Amino acid sequence: MISKTISFLPLAFAVLLGACTEVPEDGGSSFASSRNATENMSLPPAVLAEAISMPDAVWQRSAQLARYGHSFDKAFYQAAAQREAANIAALKQAFLDLGPGVDPEEAGRAAYVAYTYVAQLVVEYEIDSGALAHNTRVNFGTKPRGLCWHWAHDMDARLQRENFKTLEIHRAIANYDSIRLEHSTTILGRRGDSMENSLVLDPWRGAGELYWGLVREDGRYDWTERSKVFAWKKAQKAKQTGTPAF
Repeated sequence: MISKTISFLPLAFAVLLGACTEVPEDGGSSFASSRNATENMSLPPAVLAEAISMPDAVWQRSAQLARYGHSFDKAFYQAAAQREAANIAALKQAFLDLGPGVDPEEAGRAAYVAYTYVAQLVVEYEIDSGALAHNTRVNFGTKPRGLCWHWAHDMDARLQRENFKTLEIHRAIANYDSIRLEHSTTILGRRGDSMENSLVLDPWRGAGELYWGLVREDGRYDWTERSKVFAWKKAQKAKQTGTPAF
């Protein structure tokens, strides 16, 4: 029995290091708050060319955009959009396919923001490894951000700035009541429609490669509305402490 317990400890320790549990008090946001001050700054053509041609999730890091103090100008977004043009077009169509009433302009803008903002966050979070490995580094304090709920929070905040009229933002959590690692995400769908008929926008699982798809078709995670998860956690805590859950 003791040997089994000892053999389990490294796994349990690794799980804790990679954890990204979200609680109602969690806040904070992306730390690139000064980018508007340098909006007119142009990146060297060689840097842009390298960024566009890089094939993997860490192309932004390879382009060494961090030398600009995490400030992002129009050229950065153009490079990200050019590299992801086909993906942006596909995501726009997926938003339109959610049903009648979705404004094509908003669908295109949402898709553009999703892909280019993920590109920005890869730089800000200093992503250079897989999702769980990066979680461990964040929890050790050697990386600034990049837990799943960081991605969800920052994506949510960025999409909120667009003031969509025909699209609606949701937040969701998976694995909150199991031994698997809890996971958070942002979801965007047709305004007034259910979360299940909306699209998951999850860059965490691919370490900066945006996964998107219908909530009900996500074979990896079973999503629950964040407000319901927080209510469940509050009730569980009240049950354990013997205090009423108001």
